[in-house]
Amino acid sequence: MKKEIRIIILLFLISMLLSACTFNAQKTSETEEEPYEDKYEVIDNGPVKGGAVKLFTTPIDTLNPILTNNRYVQDFLGLIFEGLYKLDTTGQPVPVLAKSSVLSEDGLTMTVYLKDDIKWHDDMSLKPEDVVFTINTIMDSKNGSVYIENVRNISSVSAGEQNSVVIRLKQPYSFIKNELTFPIIPMHRFINEKISDKKSKVNLLPIGTGPYSFGSYDTESSLKLRQNENWWNSSGGGDSNDTSSAVISTPYISTVEIKILSNLNAANNAFQTRDIDVLPADYNEFRKYIGRTDITLKRYTGKNYEFLSLNLKRGPLSDKRVRNALNILINKKQLIDTAASGIAVAAEIPVMPSSWIYQLKDFEQGNDFKKAQELLSQSGYVFDSDKNAYLKKTTKKPLELKLIVNDDNSLRYNAAKEVASQLSKKGIAVEISKIPWADVSKTMKNGNYDMALMGYRLSSIPDLSFAYSADGISSGLNVAGYSNPNVDNLLKSILSENNSEEQKASFIKLLDIITEDRPYIGLYFLNESVMYGKSIRGAINPYIWDKYNDISKWYLP
Repeated sequence: MKKEIRIIILLFLISMLLSACTFNAQKTSETEEEPYEDKYEVIDNGPVKGGAVKLFTTPIDTLNPILTNNRYVQDFLGLIFEGLYKLDTTGQPVPVLAKSSVLSEDGLTMTVYLKDDIKWHDDMSLKPEDVVFTINTIMDSKNGSVYIENVRNISSVSAGEQNSVVIRLKQPYSFIKNELTFPIIPMHRFINEKISDKKSKVNLLPIGTGPYSFGSYDTESSLKLRQNENWWNSSGGGDSNDTSSAVISTPYISTVEIKILSNLNAANNAFQTRDIDVLPADYNEFRKYIGRTDITLKRYTGKNYEFLSLNLKRGPLSDKRVRNALNILINKKQLIDTAASGIAVAAEIPVMPSSWIYQLKDFEQGNDFKKAQELLSQSGYVFDSDKNAYLKKTTKKPLELKLIVNDDNSLRYNAAKEVASQLSKKGIAVEISKIPWADVSKTMKNGNYDMALMGYRLSSIPDLSFAYSADGISSGLNVAGYSNPNVDNLLKSILSENNSEEQKASFIKLLDIITEDRPYIGLYFLNESVMYGKSIRGAINPYIWDKYNDISKWYLP
């Protein structure tokens, strides 16, 4: 029997080694790998306490959440620290440490009331002074906080009555709660300490209010967190219909170990060999794992938005009817399936489709070729079926477009080829110009193009000014050079309007105008993912604003 066990273990190890070699050899392959057979059945009888889960980070710069520049450190410090608010899956801010808020009539003062009886991990009470200290620390530019943009519209902050924080704004700002999602740190820990020293003792011994508290830290190998048995947000688990089972409080998992790895490649290898249990991955990484049965793979919409920027000043696309016709003729689903391996989400505007804003308008238009033909006819083009081409009625010149794309992005180039293929089949010839990224902006400035395939990486603030306002032109983010005074006024109104219904009405008007003017043709958001070892069960629901969402409800059966 022992001999058989040794043989089974040996065969398993060999298979793991071979699979790791296959993964490395097919690093750039876009095809799905052969499914991995899961050798183990995990019997799941519901939530249980205990066990350890292994995450990863790249080298740690500090354990102060408002000073770190490492996104992996930011992610796991979210288990220790909490903010006043967090964004839900629709992009709406929901209270965490905050209980409620009141805004003054002039929109310049917001009073945030804190939840009562919240304790730091050292058993000290959370106080308004902690929030004041955190905001002032971020506002001090000498500290170099990554959250300094979050507080750019705050003029001052002070502790108020009844466990409240009084925040005074430079101007009315409707998205202030979206900004107040940064971690709150304890003032009492930093008395007589130089907070800007990232490697100071106090900055390497984090004390928060979250579901996990600091355990130990080996600078060469790993950091360990332990469950916070006194977490203010702890809740009972288990089957509510099973009266025989005891109520189990969250978090379920006792220990979280964060392995310190050199880079993302090392993390991929560690996940392959099960040295870590969880691996967040972007589009380029997680598609290699599709089809594997020995892991749980959860996709979500990422921040990277791809679109066509159109030449509004000269050529055929200076006519918005032609721009809208192109939008109809491009089949976004087919584009995603062909160019992005099917792992993206179509989007008409630079707003995530799951957002409450995107839901304000029905963007579904289908591929209404008759409507596209009608728009092209109105703009002076007629379809010649013999030539399978749209010709200018007056000159008989074919409708031809130049599409530029940067030469160092294979995904974008594949998308450009698919766009060209689709339009050529509909009678519109497209020439692709593949040029260095440094030349893309030059080409757009001199106007020697019709379309440019580009991308935005979006922030958590649903302010579309960057892409559609006149101010966005000077910043360089409004790459189409689009300008409409009505749009500028609506964008300003949205930023300052604190009545939610009136803000929604302004958003609807804005969406109607920009989809009619069509300075850009939206294509898609690329998916990202988090992958988990099969042993992890429970509420596994990552999304872009919280990769470790609901980790307190994970368990190991």
